[in-house]
Amino acid sequence: MNHVLRLSLLSLVLIATTACDRKAAPPETKEAHKDEATRGDEPMHLPLKEIRGLRFLVVPEPTAEGAWYPAEAIGDESAQAILSSPVKGIVSAIQVSPGRRVGTGAGLITLQSPELARLKADWLSTRAKRERAEAELAREQRLYEAQAGSRRDQEAARSDAATARAEEEAARLALEARGLKPEAAGAVLTVKAPKAGVVTTYKIQLGQGVEAGQDLGSFQAASAAIVRLELPLPAPENWRPGAVTEVRKGDGQRWKARLEGTPMTLTTDTRRLSYRLRLLGGPLPIPGTPLEVHVPLARTVVLPQSALQQVEGIWGVFVKDGEEAEFRPVRRGPELGTDVMVLDGVKPGETVVGEGAYLLKSLQIKRKSGGEDHDH
Repeated sequence: MNHVLRLSLLSLVLIATTACDRKAAPPETKEAHKDEATRGDEPMHLPLKEIRGLRFLVVPEPTAEGAWYPAEAIGDESAQAILSSPVKGIVSAIQVSPGRRVGTGAGLITLQSPELARLKADWLSTRAKRERAEAELAREQRLYEAQAGSRRDQEAARSDAATARAEEEAARLALEARGLKPEAAGAVLTVKAPKAGVVTTYKIQLGQGVEAGQDLGSFQAASAAIVRLELPLPAPENWRPGAVTEVRKGDGQRWKARLEGTPMTLTTDTRRLSYRLRLLGGPLPIPGTPLEVHVPLARTVVLPQSALQQVEGIWGVFVKDGEEAEFRPVRRGPELGTDVMVLDGVKPGETVVGEGAYLLKSLQIKRKSGGEDHDH
């Protein structure tokens, strides 16, 4: 009986001990899972000795940078004109090529115009009729004064002369309304430059028939005083309206230019920021001339573009720490040729991977996806 009681008590002790162990186990498991979950938020340390082709560089001190960006010379909108023909005709010659500077009144386009020839013929005919009518009136007046003619014939001649003068005047106005002097009009019409400037575009070809008032091309009646510039994001932080900078042309010619305003929205086609600058002084370029604008940029660290990598949509660099490297996010600025401005994220004196950073990027992505065992 005592033996059975002892066995029963021993069994109860073992069951209680096991239950206690089971109740204590969950906190240890929960803590282990917590460590595993938080490990993914910590910077991943990547070994450097196993990867070949890496080159390192020391982050330099910040410098005040500026860069030349491509731009284009454009004319003031108020100085643009449309070339048109006052009469129907056929294009027989294009005398000046687009972009060539010409003076006021220079011939641009030659048209053969049967309509113009008819208008000139009408004027010549009415002028001759008027001259005959006036001569007839003078003769009737002499006859009447000599009492050899009647008043009725004299009044009829005066009426015919008045009608002839009105018809000639109408024919003259038909030519002058088209911008032509009757005496100089003929079957050939020359479309002339309205002012000194350049033809920017033609919308016609040789042998093409044109209608009266048709758009033949566009003319820039003044030199280009405006420079159009488009910049990628982000916008220069310290470039404000009124700031003066330099503009240069491929042949070495330079101008000072004033920034007229800062863009509020992106262009719809290029998704860039569009700026306007006004050239100060001359001689000014012709519209469409390729130019370059010097854009002052902030005082920042500059690194080669190869040092910056984009991981999961975030730009950053791989910073060397002993025999390992870790990815650190940075704030990327404007590009400077093969370099790029780094506005925040690294400090002068730190060592980063300058070439071959994409190899570390591939390794980090592979480890996060579970393609390689993690070091614990």
